[in-house]
Amino acid sequence: MRKLLLFALLSVAMSVWAQEDKFVIKGEMTSTKLCYSDETVKEVKLEHLVDGQPVVIATAPVEDNKFILEGTAPESVGLCSITGFDNGSLQIFLEEGEIKVGPFDAAYPVAARIGGTPCNDIYQSYLDLYNNCIQESKDRMKETLENLPEGVKGNPEAESRYSSPTFYVNNMHFKVAIMDFIYQNIDSPVALYVIKFAMVPTFTTDVIKGFLNAVPVGLRRQAMYKELMNDVRAANLKEGSEAPDISGRTPDGKEVSLSDFRGKYVFIDFWASWCAPCRREIPFLKEALAYSEKSDNLVVFSYSIDNNMEDWVNCIEKSQLVHKNWMHVSVLKGWNSDGIRLFGVKGVPHTVLIDPDGNVVQFGLRGEEMVKKLKGIVDGANK
Repeated sequence: MRKLLLFALLSVAMSVWAQEDKFVIKGEMTSTKLCYSDETVKEVKLEHLVDGQPVVIATAPVEDNKFILEGTAPESVGLCSITGFDNGSLQIFLEEGEIKVGPFDAAYPVAARIGGTPCNDIYQSYLDLYNNCIQESKDRMKETLENLPEGVKGNPEAESRYSSPTFYVNNMHFKVAIMDFIYQNIDSPVALYVIKFAMVPTFTTDVIKGFLNAVPVGLRRQAMYKELMNDVRAANLKEGSEAPDISGRTPDGKEVSLSDFRGKYVFIDFWASWCAPCRREIPFLKEALAYSEKSDNLVVFSYSIDNNMEDWVNCIEKSQLVHKNWMHVSVLKGWNSDGIRLFGVKGVPHTVLIDPDGNVVQFGLRGEEMVKKLKGIVDGANK
């Protein structure tokens, strides 16, 4: 009897544990008719973006105006889209638990209300705040225009003297509301997305950085936090400032980040296999690395903007670009590579020297000047 009871308790515990990381999205529509045709929604898909491309997480049929999407919740909460409509999509934060969507009209999915889990409840409160700000702004401007003095109506230049102050008031009200919302929800992943989509377009990078510095340590592992910090660093990139953290994969598929080499000097070399001036720099890089043979305080981080894996790898092999302190990475996206955008690279070769604390030391080192600088770093470590 005791064994049976123990087995039953264990089974219940295993069942609860197995469900802990599951998500269920329950949606209901008042109408399944699409916006721009007489067709109805037959199926919905749950998608998220990977490298800018939509990837389907789950699909579900629409039956009796309802759908249920199920799956395993990701370790990191992120924004996803429910698609299948012809007039946009609706967004939810994918997290553990039961997420409720609707009831809503399939012709206008963006108007759907969401909730049921912590992030989605907060996200809905943000959407309500945003919509209220828009409506208040419209009402304020309408009142201004309706009460223009005689002789002003119909004169665009004269009207602007009244409408412009109202515009600035509306803008300030919105900014204050957004800052207060983020302050009140700074411990939620939702705050990071609000910073991205509501603060970045209208606030200075110093203000954005101030809010990011207030984000709890636990949230700083979120991909969105890293993206935002990189954008802030890129906007202020100069000698002495902290460098963005860029990543790529080695020829054997291992993901490596610039931050992996904190504590060492890193010489970032943006290049490509098809770039003749880049290849002319190879002998100088080899000379500097040969000098660092007995030192571990210097790494050359070669970030290729190639598109083709074979071209990139063949160039490395044929040119013998191999050394214990030489790291090769790429995302194989050419000029669409994140590293190019974050470091403001307009042409290759482009070089950046980073100190052990992750700060920019110098841009544009090449040839003999580069060799001299890197040898000086090695000599300083060997003293």
